[in-house]
This record gives sequence, structure tokens and C-alpha cells, in this order.
Amino acid sequence: MLVLRSRYPRPTQIVFVDTNKTILQVQFVNCWFSSLRTDRCGVVFGIRYGVGECSRHVCGRQRSGTMRYVDRSIRSVGEMLQALKSQTKPKKLTWFRGHSRKDWRLVPSLARDARHLGAESALLKRFMQNAVPHLDIAPREEWEWMFLMQHHRAPTRLLDWSESALTALYFAVSDDKYKRAAGAVWCLDPIALNKEARIDFKFSPEVPAFGTDNTTLSSYLPSRVEANPSTLNPVAIMGPRNTTRMAAQLGTFTVNHRLHTPIEKIGVRLHCWRWLIPAAAKPNIRAELALLSYSALTLFPDLDRVADLSKELLP
Repeated sequence: MLVLRSRYPRPTQIVFVDTNKTILQVQFVNCWFSSLRTDRCGVVFGIRYGVGECSRHVCGRQRSGTMRYVDRSIRSVGEMLQALKSQTKPKKLTWFRGHSRKDWRLVPSLARDARHLGAESALLKRFMQNAVPHLDIAPREEWEWMFLMQHHRAPTRLLDWSESALTALYFAVSDDKYKRAAGAVWCLDPIALNKEARIDFKFSPEVPAFGTDNTTLSSYLPSRVEANPSTLNPVAIMGPRNTTRMAAQLGTFTVNHRLHTPIEKIGVRLHCWRWLIPAAAKPNIRAELALLSYSALTLFPDLDRVADLSKELLP
């Protein structure tokens, strides 16, 4: 029997392989696996990468320096449910974001073009100037203006997330413009991301919220970022669900400081992972969502979507 020793995450973890190249036992991340074929880990571990250089754990976790789990393809709502069961835990926060293209990074709209970063203050002032006549009650604080801008798709340092995997799945497959491109559903552990920013609470599932954790979050205000030369990591935050759209989408956010590195590349990278959606699977997933009556009206409950839904009755 061959014994291969792994350096990650600690030297005491080993792989036992017999002469038939069948893994007898593997101990990784406090889990034991039995009778697993070597093409899942043994061959990669012992031959292709050499002893002590495992490319991934048998349970799907990746080695240090990569995301928490290897990319996983989903081709149906059912396969997403299977992924949820295996890669999330009850009562542990996980947030989701859908991308029409799998190559899009987790970067807020303001930072997708470096030339726009210096215009943030001007964008905010222009929006405030022209939005007031259209508001019954104008925002009083800078954060409230940022939320309002994000709600109406103006460029901000905020990135939208949802507590609903179905919401993210809908956004990943619904845009006809990208129907021939593979999409992705990103998954985020907000607590792990916040630890990268050295934000931690006594109650571990707690996430900072606007209005109650202003001391913690004030450094991320555009006016403060300009005045403060320090650099902070992105933070997962909760905002008030003060619109029907926010409530329907179970919306949450991440907010960037001066650092605009994609969130998936922050720190040790164990705070996020993704599920890939092949382009060919998008029509099937859209049909399944329709069977569940999960539509644009579900996520955008307004009269325009009511009218769009009514048009579907026409031949």
C-alpha cells in the first residue's frame, strides 16, 4: 500500500492507495471518504502534480489560493438544488449573484472602467440634482443616495447579491442578448469575506447593516474614501429593503473601498465559488423557472412587468 502525504491544509492528512490504484481512505477538511477511484484524486495527487501537490480535495474543495470549491456545472433547477445541498449548510449565510456570462468578474459597475472611478462624486451630485423632482421623500444620507442610484442602475461602488439562489439563477439565464454564452451563479460566504476585511461580530452570522453599524461602514462612503488614503477590502453588508424590488429579490450588497480587485481574488479566496451554466442549458432552465411561475414579475413587481406578463397571452 502506498501512502501519500499532503501538505494542505496540515501535514497529518494522508491518502492511502493500494496496488490497484483504489483510494482506501482519504482524510480532508475533517471528512473521511472510502473506496474512491484514483482519477478523482489519487492519480492527480500522486502522479500528475507529484506527492504533496494535490490539485483539489476529493470532496470538491480546492487547494489554497483558489476558490472554496471547484467550478460545478448545473443544467437544471434540480442540479442547482443538489449543489445547494452539498455546498451550503442550514443556518449558514450564503448569498448568490447571477451573471449572463461566466467570464464576468465580481466588480461593481463603477469600477468596471478605471476611467469612471474619478467621476464618482460628480455622478452622485448630478443624480441628486435631477432625482429630487421625481421623489416623494428625498434621501437624507449619503448611503441612502447610493442605494437609490444602485436601484436605478447608476454606476456605484455597490454590487448586488441575493439571499435567493433562484433569483441569481433567473438573472444568469434570462437575458436573450447572452443566450449563446455560458453563464454563472456566484456563491458568497459573507462572513468569510468580512473576516478578510477584519470585520467580525461576537454573534458569528451577523453582517454589518446601514443605520446601525455606521462607525464600521462610514469609511466606505464615497466622500470618506476620497479623503482617506487607506485601502480596505470589500465588505458584505445589509441595506434596508425599502422598495418592493429589493424585498422581492431578497437583496443584499457588497461595497468596495479604494481596492477594486475582483471579490473572487480577495485574500485566501475561500469566501466564494460558482456554478457554471452551459449556454445549451439556458432554455431548459428558463422553461423550468416558468413552470415554477418564477418570472420578471416575481423580481420586479410593478405595472410594467404586469403588462409584459399580459402580452404573453397573445398568439
